[in-house]
Amino acid sequence: MKKEFPVTLTIAGSDSGGGAGVQADLKTFSSLATFGTTVFTCLTAQNPDGVSGIYEISPDFVSAQLQAVSSYFPIKAAKTGMLYSKDIIKSVASFFYENPDIQLVLDPVMVATSGAKLLKDDAIQSLVEDLIPLSKLITPNLDEASLLLGEPINHYDQLVPMAKKLFEKFKVPVLLKGGHLPNATIAIDVLFDGKSTYEYSKAYLKEKHTHGTGCTYSAAITAMIAHGKNLSEAIGSAKEYLHLTIEDDILTGPIHHLNHFPEPIN
Repeated sequence: MKKEFPVTLTIAGSDSGGGAGVQADLKTFSSLATFGTTVFTCLTAQNPDGVSGIYEISPDFVSAQLQAVSSYFPIKAAKTGMLYSKDIIKSVASFFYENPDIQLVLDPVMVATSGAKLLKDDAIQSLVEDLIPLSKLITPNLDEASLLLGEPINHYDQLVPMAKKLFEKFKVPVLLKGGHLPNATIAIDVLFDGKSTYEYSKAYLKEKHTHGTGCTYSAAITAMIAHGKNLSEAIGSAKEYLHLTIEDDILTGPIHHLNHFPEPIN
């Protein structure tokens, strides 16, 4: 009997450098035994040094891609990455409003590690009002959480209360990623689902190239959800996978990149 792979979907921007965005998502989906489908929101001209150009896909064509994929494939879980504009967000939100059975992991991509803006200023309100309420999980890093809350997050002791504060604001489970804490020796993430708090920690891997870790993490969570794991289990497995991709990195010319195909994660 042929093995059936659950279908996953990424709605995100392209990374021409191959390390983040849709490219990282597809590698992750494949590595974790799901069949990845795609909806492109933007094309970027970029490499690990930075983003030199962004070409926005029209909202109508984003909707056309969503319709084409969903009318054929039984999508189990989906994730969003770079959405870029208010009109794209509204198109994506309309799709998930009409397809509530697809479990959505929302990675609120706002600014690249290089500093490039990946979300227009007028799009933040639409993200908050139109799309976050339709999500099963949001996965902000510290900078994104600070923008969403309007206050800085600089210390480990803030992780749990800020995760709870994000939940109170948006009424959806929150995975607050603490990997950018200053002088961190342990990478700690906190999930608050409205009832329980979970912490996920791994040793901080210094002097490692981490371009694409946010995309990879949210894609891995999406894949685990598609395989039927509950939220806390899915995040735990995804955290293990992410750690391996960083630890077992591969040399790609001048730098190392995440290895999206380490030993299988169960």
